[in-house]
Parts: sequence; structure tokens; C-alpha cells
Amino acid sequence: MKLLAGSYDNGATVDDEKAILLSFQSQSREIYQKQSHQRDITYGDSSREVLDWFYSTAEHRGTLVFLHGGYWQFCNKEDFAFIAKTPLSLGFDVVLVEYTLAPIATLEDICQQIGVALDVIEQHAQQRGGKPVYLSGHSAGGQLAAYWQHHSCVHAVFAISGIFELEPLLSTYVNQQLKLTTPQIKNLSPARNIPQSLKPLVLFYGTEELPELIGQSVYYHSVLQSKDLPVRCCPVGGANHFSVLQTLFAADGMLCRELLTYGEKSDANNH
Repeated sequence: MKLLAGSYDNGATVDDEKAILLSFQSQSREIYQKQSHQRDITYGDSSREVLDWFYSTAEHRGTLVFLHGGYWQFCNKEDFAFIAKTPLSLGFDVVLVEYTLAPIATLEDICQQIGVALDVIEQHAQQRGGKPVYLSGHSAGGQLAAYWQHHSCVHAVFAISGIFELEPLLSTYVNQQLKLTTPQIKNLSPARNIPQSLKPLVLFYGTEELPELIGQSVYYHSVLQSKDLPVRCCPVGGANHFSVLQTLFAADGMLCRELLTYGEKSDANNH
């Protein structure tokens, strides 16, 4: 299978990308106002090496870590707090991780920052009772989540509309600020670095997304499946690159159902 270079311009799939992001921000402000949380917990030295930890008031079942997208050069963690509403109601803490954006940071720098953040999250999760940690990421965050699936604190990975092979980005606008190098493409593309064993991995994408984005998940799934690794590919009907988040994190959303399934398995193993 050959991946498409294409434009990778996700805004082209919707009528008003700006209005969608403003809606995300409005919903997210409400979460900050209503939910118990610690904001800007530091995990590194630079101003964006911080994370926000939302605490569930229901019986604690684990922690969901979310890595935002924006092609490693746009957006802020605060824009995506709206995804926390349902997981929190189900008993899962939610952690939003920030990272330094390109071009200030290289993709290699960003990947290393996420690793340090996960170290801090692991320590804090132990203080919360050692319940499972689930790692999720959207778009660029999907690449970061897949890259760090091997971290010792991660029990399962939910990657949403991710970028798993970086080479097609070389000729796109995405690379103007990112400035990918050949070693980075080789070392940071999850599809090129297949482990011998894999944490359970679910790949989500919207059926109304760009063919380039759909192709990324389908391709990565095929590579992992050929190695008999535990991966599933789950198309989300009628969802575009933005609405896929609202659909997956709705009260009956597929990702939240996955969280419950893994949470029930963990509870059973502990009894």
C-alpha cells in the first residue's frame, strides 16, 4: 500500500474550521469551570512542559491521557478539555498534556517531552491507587501516542486520526515549520518502528476525513496486523477530522466504551 502525500489540510473537509475550534474552546472552558482539576503541573523546564489533571469524583477506575493535535505546531491543551466530560463521569481521571510547538521544538524534542510527561503521570497515577493508564492522541497526538505505546505506565493506546508514517508530509505545508529530517522520519514514524510486542492498540478515524488521513490508519493497521500484533481499526461513520472527537467521547462513544471494557478487565484481574 502506498500512502498519499496530498495536502493533509484537514480544514478542507469542513465548512468553517474556525467556528469548530471556537466551539471546542467554549465547551472546554465549561469543563474547567465545573470539574475538579490541577492546572499546569510542570514536568519540564520550558513554559509549555505542563499538564492539566482532572479528577473524577466517581469511583476511580484509571487515568486517560490525551495528547492534542495541530500538526505539532498549532493548538493548546486547553482547547480539548471537552473530551474529559464522559470519561470523568465514568470514573477515569483525564490528563491533558502540553508540549513545545514547532519550530521552537523539533519533532524529536516533542517526542522526548511526552516521555518525560508520562514519567510524571506514572508517579502521580501510583499515588491515585495504581489504576491503569490509557494513552490517547488525536492527529499529531496520534503519532505521539503510538510512539510511546511502550511506556511502562501505558496499558492500552487509543490513537485517533493519527499520523503514523511521516514521509508523506515532506512536500506539504505541514513541513514548512516542522522541517523533518531523514533520521526523524526513520526513527519517529511508528509504522517504521514495529515492536516485537505491542500494548493493545485501537486506531480510530472518521469516514469523512481526508483520504490521506484515513490511509495513515489503514496502512499502520495493515503493518501491525501482518506481524500478528494486537491492533484494531475502527472507522467512525459520518465523522470528519474534528467531529470524530465529539463522537468518540460522547456518552455512548466508541472510545468511552473501550475505556469501560478495559476498566472492567482490570477490575476483574484485581479481584
